[in-house]
Amino acid sequence: LLLEKWALNNHMKLHSGEKPYKCEWPSCHYAFLNLSAMKDHYRTHTGEKSYLCDLCGFAGGTRHALTKHRRQHTGERPFKCKFCSFASTTQSHLSRHKRVHTGEKPYGCPWCDYRSNCAENIRKHILHTGKHEGVKMYNCPKCSYATNSPSEFRNHLKENHPDIENPDLAYLHAGKGEF
Repeated sequence: LLLEKWALNNHMKLHSGEKPYKCEWPSCHYAFLNLSAMKDHYRTHTGEKSYLCDLCGFAGGTRHALTKHRRQHTGERPFKCKFCSFASTTQSHLSRHKRVHTGEKPYGCPWCDYRSNCAENIRKHILHTGKHEGVKMYNCPKCSYATNSPSEFRNHLKENHPDIENPDLAYLHAGKGEF
């Protein structure tokens, strides 16, 4: 009975929007429904990766990351498209695939009217079609540094602007456009 009461209380938090577990990282404002989700999130700040794959040595920061990784070994593809035979290892890949059927193209090139169902296609369009010569996709918000390499941009932020809280997320918003 106690477990049922706990489960009901936890479920009711979904409806109320209550998120009692706040991330304690300085200036992080994320909050969570349960302690385990908050701890998983906190590890994104610390870089701790304590979930290890017993088959290859992969280290993940969350149980979810390890579960997704293990599907590479097992071949499991639990996320199935209802329109065709496509199946995926992750919900996000299935969501992206569904856009093939719906025609949705939420990502747009900031320099022309090209649109795509996948953010990666925008990057390829900018870098490899030759339509936007000299354009840099990753522009530092704190100095004049610009590059087309996401890893070089992350390294620049970490080395030159350590005050930027999460450089791995900051680079996603560094381009001048909607993607």
